[in-house]
Amino acid sequence: MHVIGTAGHVDHGKSTLVERLTGIDPDRFAEEKRRGLTIDLGFAWLPLPSGREIGLIDVPGHERFIKNMLAGAGGVSICLFVVAANEGWMPQSTEHLAVLEVLGVTSGVVALTKSDTVDAETLELATAETEEQLARSSLANAPIVPCSPVTGHGMDDLVAAIDRVVASAPLLPDLGRPRLWIDRVFTIAGAGTVVTGTLAGGSLRAGQEIEISPEARRARVRSIQSHKKEVAFIEPGNRVALNLVGLSRQGAERGDAVVTPGTWRITRRVDAQVRVLPAWATGSQHELSEKGAHLLYVGSAETPVRIKLYGRASLKGGESGFAQLHLRDSLPLARGDKFVLRDAGRVLTFGGGAVLDPLPRATNRSDNARLELLGQLANAEPSEALTAIVNAEGAVEARVALVRSGATEPSDEIVALGPLLVSKGHLDVLRTQVLGALSSHHANRPLDRGMPREALRATTKLAPEGFDALLEVMPEVVQERALVRLSSHSVVMSQDQQRVRRAVLAQIESAGFTPPLAKDLDADADLLRALTDGRELVKVGDFYLTAEQARQARATVRDHIKRSGPVSVAGIRDLLGTSRKYAVPLSEWLDQTGATVRQGDERVLGPNP
Repeated sequence: MHVIGTAGHVDHGKSTLVERLTGIDPDRFAEEKRRGLTIDLGFAWLPLPSGREIGLIDVPGHERFIKNMLAGAGGVSICLFVVAANEGWMPQSTEHLAVLEVLGVTSGVVALTKSDTVDAETLELATAETEEQLARSSLANAPIVPCSPVTGHGMDDLVAAIDRVVASAPLLPDLGRPRLWIDRVFTIAGAGTVVTGTLAGGSLRAGQEIEISPEARRARVRSIQSHKKEVAFIEPGNRVALNLVGLSRQGAERGDAVVTPGTWRITRRVDAQVRVLPAWATGSQHELSEKGAHLLYVGSAETPVRIKLYGRASLKGGESGFAQLHLRDSLPLARGDKFVLRDAGRVLTFGGGAVLDPLPRATNRSDNARLELLGQLANAEPSEALTAIVNAEGAVEARVALVRSGATEPSDEIVALGPLLVSKGHLDVLRTQVLGALSSHHANRPLDRGMPREALRATTKLAPEGFDALLEVMPEVVQERALVRLSSHSVVMSQDQQRVRRAVLAQIESAGFTPPLAKDLDADADLLRALTDGRELVKVGDFYLTAEQARQARATVRDHIKRSGPVSVAGIRDLLGTSRKYAVPLSEWLDQTGATVRQGDERVLGPNP
């Protein structure tokens, strides 16, 4: 389904036209009826001759209510632009056209209303003037239909024109990431909180858990209505009313968004392509710089914003460029989101743009690499944007990369490493880092069986899961518990080292369970580490046992416990024929390896034989 928004100068007949088309009065408030102008958003719907049904948002035309107009325009894909034939083009006509221009609305129909109040010549002049104004805009090819909601003249032609435009407009895609910008919040006695908006990005179901962003307040969808019909399931592109359970009225307000938990990231900083409207749209030659007070409108949200331009000091009317926008308020934004910019001091809509990266790093205006990336993102498809982001940064967390690019899944140009996405070029860099670090370690410490895993990970700066995934795609390396080595590496001792090895093993073994301390052994640390890594020696406190001694100690103590029950440190001392100096660290080692378990001052049988 499509949602169509009205636009045009105050009192040109937008609400009257909507009511004639739909039979629904979009003016909801008594003050609107009394004053004869639309203050807030109004909603209606219309079945078309083709069988399609469209939603209609009637937005205010008065300059004092431009904020509400922007809130409505944020959910519009097609425009019904209204110009009164008896008054012709007016200032708010231009401002509304400017808003549609920066929001990228290219489909629309122009209703030349009140045509029954003018003669043929005046109608022809109004038509020509409207064509002239539209010629410089994105609605240059929109059909212009003279009509009168009062007499009904031209209304069938208007509906037929709307039907043709709707038929050629693409439907909003279902990306699996629903977002509904809230434009109304109210309560119904006995039902609770109701929020309304235009659904985009994904579908929603009754009973589904949702989140009110940016405050992350959780609620459940009790029921869904669209065009006053209750439905169990709703797709993107529809006007929707959600009855929420578990949320007070104060739990949501206009400018918040309904999203599904875990699918969006809020942000206060975005990189964007910004466009300053030409003088015809603003009434003057506006120049955008980092000075001044600016407001940003996206969806139904409004927030003050600081603008930092990339590569230049200012943008003049008709120019566009890249900028980093710093928002006062956090919002759930995505790549491709269109926004409107206003000068808060001059109360002027002067431009807008599109989000290129909703989660950029902080940078400076002369960052050439960033400028190059933004240039690639400006016209890229989601998969191309994902590749560009990952190529630019080497490695990016997959969830973050998908949000930043708008893609739904990784492309063939990048590689998944656990929770990370990395470019093929960066994967080659990581592999080179690992192989280089291992080669260097083996060369400098040939007696080490391998390099400590954490020391090797530090060279790549990867998180543990990403590092584990990297090693899995490297057949050149072997993982052995806390060590990693090249598959081609093995410990080869020289004749002198073999002689020292035999002497050390004999010295330890001959001393039974009162071996010399490590510092008293006639061997360097590298050799002792090699014997430990090779499981010929076992480190216990500040001394070593041979592997056979260690096995014997475990078996002796465990057999005794099986026969006689718990044993104390003194009992272990006597069983192994040693002193308390050795019995205490031996007891602690038995606990650490699971041979025993300490209970008070005694040891019982542990889980590991």
